[in-house]
Amino acid sequence: MREKEEHVERSFDEQFAHGVELFNRKEFFDCHDAFEELWMEERGERRLFLQALIQAAVGCYHLQNGNTTGAISQYHKSLAKLELYPDAYLGLNSGRLAAELRLCLLGAEAMMQAGVNYEVDESYFPSLHGSVNFA
Repeated sequence: MREKEEHVERSFDEQFAHGVELFNRKEFFDCHDAFEELWMEERGERRLFLQALIQAAVGCYHLQNGNTTGAISQYHKSLAKLELYPDAYLGLNSGRLAAELRLCLLGAEAMMQAGVNYEVDESYFPSLHGSVNFA
C-alpha cells in the first residue's frame, strides 16, 4: 500500500533507512521513490549503488504485479551494479541481497519460460539486512 507522506527534509542516513524499511515491508513502489530521492542528489560512488537498490525494488514491484519481463530486466541491471560493490556497503549486506535477487530472477525466468504468472508470496522477496539504524 502506498504511503502518503508530507515531504520532510531528511538527512541521507534518515532517508536511506526509510528506503530500507519500505523495502523490508515489501512496499517496493514507495521504496523506489525513497531511494530515488537520494539518487537524484548523489554524485559520488553511492549513486550507482542506490541505482542498484532502485532497480531491485522495481524488479520486485514488477514481479508482485505479474510483469515477469520487467522483473527479469530490472534484476539483471541491479545484479550487474551490485557486483561492483563489496559484500557490505552502506551498512547493508549487499552480497546477501544479490544472492536473494538471483533466486527471484530464477523464479521469474521459470515463470516466463512456462508462460505462467503466479501470485508470489511476500516471503519469497528479498530483504535488506545489515546495520542500518531505523531510529
